[in-house]
Amino acid sequence: MQPILDIRSVHSHLYTYSLCAASAAEPRDGDLFDSAEHCLLDAGQGLSHYFDQVQIRFAGFALGSYPVARMVSDPLGLFEELMSRVLRTCRTRAVPQWRPQPASQALGSERLSSA
Repeated sequence: MQPILDIRSVHSHLYTYSLCAASAAEPRDGDLFDSAEHCLLDAGQGLSHYFDQVQIRFAGFALGSYPVARMVSDPLGLFEELMSRVLRTCRTRAVPQWRPQPASQALGSERLSSA
C-alpha cells in the first residue's frame, strides 16, 4: 500500500495537504504552509518512518509515485518537477489534438474559382 499525498493551494501563498490510503483524499482544514515545498517536507518527515513511496497529487492532478526520501532531501526540486508535470498535463488537455486531413479529402473539398 502507498499513501496518497494531495497538496492544495489555499491562497496565493498558503498551501495545505492531506494524506490518505484510499484513492480519494478528502480535503480538510489542516496545517497551513507558506509553500508547497514545505508541505512536501512536512509530509515526507512524517511518512519516512513507515513508507518508501507515496502517490502525489496536486490540485487534483495525479502525478505519480515518488520516493518519500526525496520529499525530505529535495522538496524544492521535487516540487519543480511536479509543477512541470502539471503544466504538461494542462497543456495536453487544453490543446485539441490536431489531425491533418488526407490530401485527397483536402483537395476534394476545395474548389478553385474560375473568375
